[in-house]
Amino acid sequence: MNPSPFNPRTTRKAAQWLTETMEGALSCEQQRALEQWRAAHPDNERAWLHIEALRRRMAGLEPHAGYQSLSQGSAGSSRRQALKTLALLGLFGCAGQLAFRNFWQPRARLSYSNGASAPQHISLEDGSQLTLDAGTEVAVLFDSQQRRLQLQSGRLLISSGHPSNAIDRPLSVHTPHGLVRALGTRFCVELQAGRTQVDLFEGAVEVQAQQSPANTLRLAPGQRTRFTLARIEPASANQAEPAWSNGLLVADNLRLDAFVDQLSRYRPGLLRCSDELAALRISGVYPLADTDAVLDALPLSLPVQVQRRSRYWVTLSRR
Repeated sequence: MNPSPFNPRTTRKAAQWLTETMEGALSCEQQRALEQWRAAHPDNERAWLHIEALRRRMAGLEPHAGYQSLSQGSAGSSRRQALKTLALLGLFGCAGQLAFRNFWQPRARLSYSNGASAPQHISLEDGSQLTLDAGTEVAVLFDSQQRRLQLQSGRLLISSGHPSNAIDRPLSVHTPHGLVRALGTRFCVELQAGRTQVDLFEGAVEVQAQQSPANTLRLAPGQRTRFTLARIEPASANQAEPAWSNGLLVADNLRLDAFVDQLSRYRPGLLRCSDELAALRISGVYPLADTDAVLDALPLSLPVQVQRRSRYWVTLSRR
Protein backbone atom coordinates (compact mmCIF):
# COMPACT_ATOMS: atom_id res chain seq x y z
CA MET A 1 0.00 0.00 0.00
CA ASN A 2 1.28 3.48 -0.81
CA PRO A 3 1.99 5.61 2.25
CA SER A 4 0.09 8.80 2.89
CA PRO A 5 2.04 11.85 1.62
CA PHE A 6 4.31 13.89 3.82
CA ASN A 7 3.34 17.48 4.44
CA PRO A 8 5.80 20.12 3.14
CA ARG A 9 6.86 21.23 6.62
CA THR A 10 7.83 17.69 7.63
CA THR A 11 9.65 17.24 4.33
CA ARG A 12 11.68 20.42 4.69
CA LYS A 13 12.67 19.62 8.26
CA ALA A 14 13.72 16.07 7.37
CA ALA A 15 15.79 17.47 4.50
CA GLN A 16 17.43 19.94 6.87
CA TRP A 17 18.39 17.19 9.28
CA LEU A 18 19.73 15.06 6.44
CA THR A 19 22.05 17.82 5.28
CA GLU A 20 23.38 18.13 8.82
CA THR A 21 24.17 14.42 9.08
CA MET A 22 25.71 14.35 5.60
CA GLU A 23 28.17 17.08 6.51
CA GLY A 24 29.64 15.29 9.51
CA ALA A 25 28.93 13.79 12.90
CA LEU A 26 26.26 15.59 14.90
CA SER A 27 27.11 17.21 18.19
CA CYS A 28 25.46 15.84 21.32
CA GLU A 29 23.08 18.80 21.31
CA GLN A 30 22.18 18.25 17.65
CA GLN A 31 21.66 14.53 18.24
CA ARG A 32 19.25 15.24 21.10
CA ALA A 33 17.39 17.76 18.97
CA LEU A 34 17.08 15.24 16.14
CA GLU A 35 15.75 12.54 18.49
CA GLN A 36 13.23 14.99 19.95
CA TRP A 37 12.02 15.95 16.48
CA ARG A 38 11.65 12.32 15.43
CA ALA A 39 9.68 11.50 18.58
CA ALA A 40 7.43 14.55 18.32
CA HIS A 41 5.13 13.08 15.66
CA PRO A 42 4.81 9.72 13.82
CA ASP A 43 5.11 11.50 10.45
CA ASN A 44 8.50 12.89 11.51
CA GLU A 45 9.78 9.39 12.25
CA ARG A 46 8.29 8.01 9.03
CA ALA A 47 9.86 10.81 6.96
CA TRP A 48 13.24 10.27 8.61
CA LEU A 49 13.22 6.51 8.01
CA HIS A 50 12.20 7.10 4.40
CA ILE A 51 14.92 9.66 3.74
CA GLU A 52 17.58 7.52 5.46
CA ALA A 53 16.58 4.64 3.17
CA LEU A 54 17.13 6.98 0.23
CA ARG A 55 20.56 7.92 1.55
CA ARG A 56 21.54 4.26 1.87
CA ARG A 57 20.46 3.61 -1.71
CA MET A 58 22.38 6.64 -2.95
CA ALA A 59 25.48 5.52 -1.07
CA GLY A 60 25.16 1.88 -2.10
CA LEU A 61 27.86 1.91 -4.78
CA GLU A 62 30.36 3.76 -2.65
CA PRO A 63 29.99 5.48 0.73
CA HIS A 64 28.83 9.08 0.18
CA ALA A 65 29.15 8.71 -3.62
CA GLY A 66 25.58 9.68 -4.40
CA TYR A 67 25.54 13.01 -2.67
CA GLN A 68 29.23 13.81 -3.15
CA SER A 69 28.66 13.92 -6.89
CA LEU A 70 25.96 16.53 -6.37
CA SER A 71 28.18 18.75 -4.29
CA GLN A 72 31.44 18.33 -6.21
CA GLY A 73 33.01 21.69 -6.80
CA SER A 74 30.59 23.39 -4.40
CA ALA A 75 31.27 24.77 -0.98
CA GLY A 76 29.44 26.32 1.97
CA SER A 77 25.83 27.24 1.36
CA SER A 78 25.88 25.99 -2.26
CA ARG A 79 26.86 22.52 -1.11
CA ARG A 80 24.22 22.56 1.63
CA GLN A 81 21.59 23.59 -0.89
CA ALA A 82 22.59 20.74 -3.19
CA LEU A 83 22.26 18.26 -0.35
CA LYS A 84 18.89 19.67 0.68
CA THR A 85 17.71 19.43 -2.93
CA LEU A 86 18.66 15.75 -2.92
CA ALA A 87 16.75 15.23 0.31
CA LEU A 88 13.65 16.99 -0.99
CA LEU A 89 13.77 14.95 -4.17
CA GLY A 90 14.05 11.82 -2.07
CA LEU A 91 10.86 12.57 -0.15
CA PHE A 92 8.84 14.14 -2.96
CA GLY A 93 10.04 11.53 -5.44
CA CYS A 94 7.88 8.99 -3.58
CA ALA A 95 5.31 10.53 -1.29
CA GLY A 96 5.28 13.89 -3.08
CA GLN A 97 4.45 12.28 -6.38
CA LEU A 98 1.63 10.43 -4.66
CA ALA A 99 0.24 13.74 -3.41
CA PHE A 100 0.62 15.23 -6.92
CA ARG A 101 -1.28 12.36 -8.50
CA ASN A 102 -4.01 12.55 -5.89
CA PHE A 103 -4.43 16.28 -6.53
CA TRP A 104 -4.56 16.12 -10.30
CA GLN A 105 -6.51 12.90 -10.66
CA PRO A 106 -9.91 13.25 -8.98
CA ARG A 107 -11.43 10.02 -7.71
CA ALA A 108 -7.98 8.47 -7.34
CA ARG A 109 -7.41 5.88 -4.65
CA LEU A 110 -6.15 7.53 -1.47
CA SER A 111 -4.50 5.81 1.46
CA TYR A 112 -4.45 6.91 5.08
CA SER A 113 -2.51 5.37 7.93
CA ASN A 114 -1.92 5.95 11.60
CA GLY A 115 1.10 4.39 13.22
CA ALA A 116 1.85 4.27 16.93
CA SER A 117 0.11 7.48 17.89
CA ALA A 118 -3.10 8.88 19.31
CA PRO A 119 -6.20 8.44 17.11
CA GLN A 120 -6.28 10.65 14.02
CA HIS A 121 -9.32 12.38 12.49
CA ILE A 122 -9.81 12.61 8.73
CA SER A 123 -12.51 14.41 6.73
CA LEU A 124 -13.49 12.97 3.35
CA GLU A 125 -14.85 14.84 0.35
CA ASP A 126 -18.42 13.61 0.90
CA GLY A 127 -18.51 14.94 4.46
CA SER A 128 -17.76 11.59 6.07
CA GLN A 129 -15.55 11.66 9.14
CA LEU A 130 -13.03 8.92 9.94
CA THR A 131 -11.22 8.35 13.23
CA LEU A 132 -8.24 6.01 12.79
CA ASP A 133 -6.91 4.23 15.84
CA ALA A 134 -3.22 3.40 16.19
CA GLY A 135 -2.02 0.72 13.79
CA THR A 136 -4.77 1.43 11.26
CA GLU A 137 -4.53 1.60 7.46
CA VAL A 138 -7.45 2.36 5.18
CA ALA A 139 -7.71 2.98 1.44
CA VAL A 140 -10.41 5.28 0.07
CA LEU A 141 -11.86 5.05 -3.44
CA PHE A 142 -14.63 7.46 -4.44
CA ASP A 143 -15.98 7.50 -7.98
CA SER A 144 -19.28 8.15 -9.74
CA GLN A 145 -20.77 4.87 -8.52
CA GLN A 146 -19.39 4.18 -5.06
CA ARG A 147 -17.79 5.46 -1.89
CA ARG A 148 -15.55 2.59 -0.87
CA LEU A 149 -13.31 2.23 2.18
CA GLN A 150 -10.90 -0.71 2.33
CA LEU A 151 -9.84 -1.42 5.91
CA GLN A 152 -6.46 -3.15 5.74
CA SER A 153 -5.47 -3.14 9.42
CA GLY A 154 -6.62 -1.80 12.77
CA ARG A 155 -9.95 -0.16 13.51
CA LEU A 156 -11.81 3.01 12.64
CA LEU A 157 -14.90 4.94 13.65
CA ILE A 158 -16.99 6.27 10.75
CA SER A 159 -19.60 9.00 10.61
CA SER A 160 -20.99 8.78 7.10
CA GLY A 161 -21.57 11.91 5.04
CA HIS A 162 -24.81 12.70 3.23
CA PRO A 163 -24.02 13.91 -0.30
CA SER A 164 -26.93 14.66 -2.60
CA ASN A 165 -26.30 11.47 -4.60
CA ALA A 166 -25.76 9.21 -1.58
CA ILE A 167 -28.38 6.72 -2.81
CA ASP A 168 -26.54 6.27 -6.09
CA ARG A 169 -23.13 6.19 -4.38
CA PRO A 170 -23.48 4.00 -1.27
CA LEU A 171 -20.77 4.11 1.38
CA SER A 172 -19.27 0.70 2.14
CA VAL A 173 -16.39 -0.64 4.21
CA HIS A 174 -14.60 -3.68 2.80
CA THR A 175 -12.46 -6.01 4.92
CA PRO A 176 -10.79 -9.35 4.17
CA HIS A 177 -13.97 -11.06 5.47
CA GLY A 178 -16.71 -9.17 3.67
CA LEU A 179 -18.32 -5.76 3.63
CA VAL A 180 -20.39 -3.35 5.70
CA ARG A 181 -22.89 -1.08 3.94
CA ALA A 182 -23.65 2.18 5.72
CA LEU A 183 -27.20 3.53 5.60
CA GLY A 184 -26.58 7.03 6.96
CA THR A 185 -24.87 6.08 10.16
CA ARG A 186 -22.11 6.17 12.79
CA PHE A 187 -20.31 2.90 13.40
CA CYS A 188 -16.99 1.24 14.19
CA VAL A 189 -15.25 -1.48 12.16
CA GLU A 190 -12.35 -3.44 13.65
CA LEU A 191 -10.15 -6.17 12.18
CA GLN A 192 -9.52 -9.00 14.62
CA ALA A 193 -7.81 -12.37 14.24
CA GLY A 194 -9.72 -14.18 11.50
CA ARG A 195 -12.79 -11.94 11.68
CA THR A 196 -14.25 -8.43 11.53
CA GLN A 197 -16.22 -6.76 14.33
CA VAL A 198 -18.87 -4.08 13.68
CA ASP A 199 -20.42 -1.84 16.35
CA LEU A 200 -23.33 0.42 15.41
CA PHE A 201 -24.12 3.61 17.32
CA GLU A 202 -26.49 5.52 15.00
CA GLY A 203 -28.51 4.72 11.88
CA ALA A 204 -28.22 1.27 10.33
CA VAL A 205 -25.66 -0.95 8.61
CA GLU A 206 -25.90 -4.14 6.61
CA VAL A 207 -23.20 -6.78 7.00
CA GLN A 208 -22.33 -9.34 4.32
CA ALA A 209 -19.83 -12.21 4.54
CA GLN A 210 -17.59 -12.57 1.50
CA GLN A 211 -18.28 -16.24 0.85
CA SER A 212 -22.01 -15.99 1.62
CA PRO A 213 -23.23 -12.91 -0.29
CA ALA A 214 -26.88 -13.93 0.09
CA ASN A 215 -26.50 -14.08 3.87
CA THR A 216 -26.76 -10.56 5.32
CA LEU A 217 -27.47 -9.07 8.73
CA ARG A 218 -28.89 -5.63 9.42
CA LEU A 219 -27.89 -3.98 12.70
CA ALA A 220 -29.85 -1.49 14.78
CA PRO A 221 -28.20 1.16 17.00
CA GLY A 222 -26.63 -0.38 20.10
CA GLN A 223 -25.86 -3.69 18.38
CA ARG A 224 -22.66 -5.52 17.53
CA THR A 225 -21.77 -8.42 15.28
CA ARG A 226 -18.67 -10.27 14.17
CA PHE A 227 -18.24 -12.06 10.87
CA THR A 228 -15.76 -14.32 9.13
CA LEU A 229 -15.45 -15.18 5.46
CA ALA A 230 -18.43 -17.52 5.63
CA ARG A 231 -20.43 -16.75 8.78
CA ILE A 232 -22.07 -13.80 10.51
CA GLU A 233 -22.68 -14.03 14.25
CA PRO A 234 -26.10 -13.05 15.62
CA ALA A 235 -26.35 -9.46 16.78
CA SER A 236 -25.60 -8.72 20.42
CA ALA A 237 -25.63 -5.59 22.58
CA ASN A 238 -22.59 -3.32 22.46
CA GLN A 239 -21.24 -0.61 24.72
CA ALA A 240 -21.05 3.13 24.17
CA GLU A 241 -18.69 4.54 21.57
CA PRO A 242 -15.13 3.34 22.24
CA ALA A 243 -13.01 5.52 24.49
CA TRP A 244 -10.07 5.37 22.06
CA SER A 245 -12.08 7.37 19.50
CA ASN A 246 -11.98 10.27 21.98
CA GLY A 247 -8.26 9.85 22.60
CA LEU A 248 -8.67 8.06 25.93
CA LEU A 249 -7.65 4.75 27.45
CA VAL A 250 -10.11 3.64 30.15
CA ALA A 251 -8.91 1.04 32.65
CA ASP A 252 -11.44 -0.53 35.01
CA ASN A 253 -9.56 -2.86 37.39
CA LEU A 254 -7.40 -3.90 34.42
CA ARG A 255 -4.34 -6.11 34.80
CA LEU A 256 -1.16 -4.08 34.38
CA ASP A 257 0.19 -6.29 31.59
CA ALA A 258 -3.05 -5.80 29.64
CA PHE A 259 -2.88 -2.05 30.30
CA VAL A 260 0.71 -1.91 29.04
CA ASP A 261 -0.27 -3.90 25.96
CA GLN A 262 -3.03 -1.40 25.12
CA LEU A 263 -0.88 1.64 25.83
CA SER A 264 1.93 0.31 23.64
CA ARG A 265 -0.34 0.70 20.60
CA TYR A 266 0.05 4.45 20.91
CA ARG A 267 3.81 4.86 21.11
CA PRO A 268 6.74 3.65 18.98
CA GLY A 269 9.29 1.15 20.19
CA LEU A 270 9.13 -1.38 23.01
CA LEU A 271 7.01 -0.97 26.16
CA ARG A 272 6.79 -3.84 28.62
CA CYS A 273 6.37 -4.67 32.29
CA SER A 274 8.20 -7.31 34.31
CA ASP A 275 6.41 -10.58 35.07
CA GLU A 276 6.22 -9.80 38.79
CA LEU A 277 4.07 -6.74 38.05
CA ALA A 278 1.75 -8.31 35.47
CA ALA A 279 -1.07 -9.14 37.89
CA LEU A 280 -1.27 -5.69 39.48
CA ARG A 281 -4.59 -3.94 38.87
CA ILE A 282 -5.08 -0.42 37.56
CA SER A 283 -8.08 1.86 37.11
CA GLY A 284 -8.41 5.32 35.61
CA VAL A 285 -8.84 7.37 32.45
CA TYR A 286 -5.64 8.17 30.57
CA PRO A 287 -4.96 10.52 27.60
CA LEU A 288 -3.47 8.75 24.59
CA ALA A 289 -1.92 11.92 23.19
CA ASP A 290 0.82 11.89 25.86
CA THR A 291 1.83 8.36 26.74
CA ASP A 292 4.99 9.57 28.50
CA ALA A 293 2.84 11.51 30.96
CA VAL A 294 0.74 8.38 31.51
CA LEU A 295 3.87 6.37 32.31
CA ASP A 296 5.18 9.06 34.65
CA ALA A 297 1.90 8.95 36.58
CA LEU A 298 1.98 5.20 37.22
CA PRO A 299 4.42 5.31 40.20
CA LEU A 300 1.97 7.63 41.98
CA SER A 301 -0.54 4.81 42.36
CA LEU A 302 1.44 1.60 41.88
CA PRO A 303 4.70 0.23 43.31
CA VAL A 304 6.47 0.53 39.98
CA GLN A 305 9.35 2.46 38.49
CA VAL A 306 9.70 3.50 34.85
CA GLN A 307 13.06 2.64 33.34
CA ARG A 308 13.86 4.36 30.03
CA ARG A 309 16.81 3.18 28.01
CA SER A 310 15.55 5.51 25.30
CA ARG A 311 12.29 6.95 24.02
CA TYR A 312 11.80 3.63 22.21
CA TRP A 313 12.69 1.18 25.01
CA VAL A 314 10.74 1.49 28.25
CA THR A 315 10.32 -1.11 31.02
CA LEU A 316 8.15 -1.09 34.13
CA SER A 317 9.80 -2.84 37.07
CA ARG A 318 9.07 -3.14 40.78
CA ARG A 319 10.08 -0.15 42.85
